[in-house]
Amino acid sequence: MAEGIIQFEVEITDMARIRSRVSWPDSSGPWIEGGLEDLMVHFAYACWSAYRLGHAVSMALASGDDQLGQAVSSMLSKTIEAMGAVQMAEIRMNRQAMDDLRKGGTTP
Repeated sequence: MAEGIIQFEVEITDMARIRSRVSWPDSSGPWIEGGLEDLMVHFAYACWSAYRLGHAVSMALASGDDQLGQAVSSMLSKTIEAMGAVQMAEIRMNRQAMDDLRKGGTTP
């Protein structure tokens, strides 16, 4: 992972089964499992950590249900905008593409 970036990873099964974690260079937090409320709390923690460290936030979201993934992605993007941050780009991909991205060593 690139220096100066905190990555917020999200895997969505359904609205009641969401897991997320926060990662940055040389460290990865535990996966937090729960629902939408737990996701929002963990997302706030990721954003606060990035702000405190002066880093950017990169969001990686995976969902088998395209509509659900897009809805959560849109919600998190709007939350970022409401916080006064700027969203640079958004890429949506399926689980296989996410795994290929991780294996390939591509960085944001």
